[in-house]
Amino acid sequence: MVSPELIVIKRWTWKQFAFGIAAVLLVLNLIFFTGYMMGDADGISLRKDKQQLTQTVKQITEQLAESERQLVKQTQISKVDQAANVQAGNSLDSQQQHIRNLERELKFFRSIMAPEESLKGLQVARFSWQQQDEETVSWQISLIQAGAQGRSISGYVNVELLAMQGNKQVIIPLNNEKQVDRFNFRFRYFQHLTGNLKLSKDLVPVSIRVKAYPTLKGQPIIDKEFPWQPDEENLANVE
Repeated sequence: MVSPELIVIKRWTWKQFAFGIAAVLLVLNLIFFTGYMMGDADGISLRKDKQQLTQTVKQITEQLAESERQLVKQTQISKVDQAANVQAGNSLDSQQQHIRNLERELKFFRSIMAPEESLKGLQVARFSWQQQDEETVSWQISLIQAGAQGRSISGYVNVELLAMQGNKQVIIPLNNEKQVDRFNFRFRYFQHLTGNLKLSKDLVPVSIRVKAYPTLKGQPIIDKEFPWQPDEENLANVE
């Protein structure tokens, strides 16, 4: 016969139970304190990083604003420089054109005051023109009296435009303000004859033909042709 087994159950005393609870609380406090310290350290690090990033953003913003101000300043300076260069260029072009005009006028007056010995009496000195708009040009013919200039000379002039219209050559008489193809003149030294000319788009000017008829006996008829060239190029020698 088997004897019954004896089972012994060990129970904690209240002191052991209190010690266990205290140990658990201590471990929990240690865990909480360790987590708190780690979290606080991370928070401090994050705050420092945030402050540093904020400072960096501020510096970059200031640098960007300064760069934009410098860009605007340089743009304004560039515009001023460009305007000054354009103005200087225009002024230079104007001065050069003025010099060319003076040289041309000097040559013209020299032809009056000191003409070639072979030139005597009425002469057609030059023809010039300037564009007014797409279809209108203003023109000028200069007459002089070479040699003896003791008295006035008079007469009239016929002016014709020789042009190409397609493949056809056309001759167009130029009229005065009274729409008459005759320009009267009377002068002692020189006189300019002027007028306006309408040019259609299909008309290509080639030359201007001038016939001058002096009324003084013994004076020959002057027949001269000028090529149609830009104003600064169409100075002709007196013939």
